[in-house]
Amino acid sequence: MFSSVLVRKGFCYRVYPSSGQAARFTAWQHGLRCLWNLANEQRRIGVSRPRGERRYYSAFDQINELTELRAELPWLRDVPRDVCAQLLVELDKSWQRMFLGLAEEPRFKRKGRDELGACEPHPKAFRLHGDLVWFPKLGNLRAVVHRPLEGVAKTCTLFRDRGSVVC
Repeated sequence: MFSSVLVRKGFCYRVYPSSGQAARFTAWQHGLRCLWNLANEQRRIGVSRPRGERRYYSAFDQINELTELRAELPWLRDVPRDVCAQLLVELDKSWQRMFLGLAEEPRFKRKGRDELGACEPHPKAFRLHGDLVWFPKLGNLRAVVHRPLEGVAKTCTLFRDRGSVVC
């Protein structure tokens, strides 16, 4: 008889950060790229050990080490913790795809070639109200909301698209 259908929609809005917000977001991108490369190298070293000593890091393991790493690196401390944790979850997904034979080994991210987005995975941490998007540690970002949001927003990802920031 009746079956429920899950419909997922993505809404993309162009946001206009102030010059200070744009500079902070650029610094976040550099920090996230460095975090990706550090975590990816940790996984590569763990997998390349001799057979009895191999260490398969999970996202859970690396997220637990994130607190200590953020205490040592002030530029990473500026990036919201949930955004860093979500990046490690995405790295874990790419390694799982590699182990299943669905993809190649995750590569290192390079400045200018690989743009990383800042994904806030918790719906209570960001807000879209009117023509403003509130993002943790960035504050209100002016947005062009050309169509209303349908349903409830689950995540909010900021990324650069041809030089401008998109939510």
